[in-house]
Amino acid sequence: MSPPRGPYVAFKPENLAVIERAKKRGNEAHAERKYGQAIIEYGKAIACFFDSITPMPAPPDAPPGPFDPGTLLAQLYANRSSAFLRDKKFDRALADGQEGAKHSRWYKPRYRQGEAWLALREYSKALESFEEAIRMLGPTVSDQSDEGLWRSRVDQIQKKIMKTETMRDDEILGFRLHQISPSNGDLCAKQFLAPIQNLVFSYARQMKNFIYLCENIATSECLVVDACWDIDGILKYAHSRKLKIVGAIVTHAHIDHVGGIPPPPFDIPGIRVDGLAKLLKKLPSISAYVNPGDIPAITKANPEIPLNRLVKTEDGGTICLPMSLNGGAAAKLSPNHSPAGKNTIFQFIHTPGHSPGSQCILINGNRLLSGDTLFIKSCGRVDFPDSNVSDMHHSLQKKLATLPDHVVVYPGHAYGGDMTTIVDEKRNGVLQPQDYESFAKIMNEAVN
Repeated sequence: MSPPRGPYVAFKPENLAVIERAKKRGNEAHAERKYGQAIIEYGKAIACFFDSITPMPAPPDAPPGPFDPGTLLAQLYANRSSAFLRDKKFDRALADGQEGAKHSRWYKPRYRQGEAWLALREYSKALESFEEAIRMLGPTVSDQSDEGLWRSRVDQIQKKIMKTETMRDDEILGFRLHQISPSNGDLCAKQFLAPIQNLVFSYARQMKNFIYLCENIATSECLVVDACWDIDGILKYAHSRKLKIVGAIVTHAHIDHVGGIPPPPFDIPGIRVDGLAKLLKKLPSISAYVNPGDIPAITKANPEIPLNRLVKTEDGGTICLPMSLNGGAAAKLSPNHSPAGKNTIFQFIHTPGHSPGSQCILINGNRLLSGDTLFIKSCGRVDFPDSNVSDMHHSLQKKLATLPDHVVVYPGHAYGGDMTTIVDEKRNGVLQPQDYESFAKIMNEAVN
């Protein structure tokens, strides 16, 4: 006969040290991106708990303060949910978030549920979970020392709500943006026998690049933006989601966005960064859309790319998906090209400064891929030989700052986050009104 199940959870007092050790090891593995090991360690700790019909008294070696084994168990489930999420096991992440919510009124299991629902593209359920997490945090606390922590948690959840609403609205319009990165484990995860390739992949993870696949849902056609570091990984990602890459877009010519032979002093024999050249070789029917100002740099680092595979973009020019509406992959771009219906429209905005041919891509008039022109509360470097401070100031103040406030911005690197908005950057970032002299002084101080 099974023992009666109760409304409480408990563990043997002598197992508290076991639980804390396993939790610590799990947290360390998670921080090192060893998610499989983290899942195992959290599982060891969770296995120490059992149902109880009476509340558990605090063990002698419990830390000071209120003792609640339910909250401890909820923390373990929330942590394991995070590990499952980053290991791309979204259903398991959801199940752990739901299980953790059974044992505590703590906000984090609801937040983890929201993350899992978002990964599963269940946007309404994700919003419900995130909003419930905010309700559980309650109003701001009066103690000033905890005010910052409360605010950071609320801000974190509100950013997830914004991301959820953005993805939902995009799908209503027939568009889906895939934001992938070596630093998130999407790419460059493979280990090689050659130490040089492992070194390149390690560097890729440090660079925090974003690569974007822009999908037209109706046709599954997509354009890949700044394909770099791991072309096989990008193609594998596209194949696993049944996406057909029909073209490439380059925001600018630097090696961490197009690959190729590194510039001096890093041009060591044997070192070659995966990028546009390999993509075009693997997909011989596609073209790459590049601003003319950066074509010389691209072909210098990638001399094997035929010039007829590079389509010159115009400031204000557009292309769209399905690709058939452009009259062919190498069709002449027209500033007035604006097909109707659930097509995906890409407008090129020439934003020199970081490089002569830097360009941003405005998608459907409300999503901006900003490359290295605009980051969250900062902009791209202007101390390269081909950079220009005056051009960057003009690109930010006269081009990007004039876009509608609601435009969501996706940067080329995860420097400070994965998305922002034009209005946020006009309030808190480099799109604030600023004269050239002040801007130039800030840029100069940033590199000295």
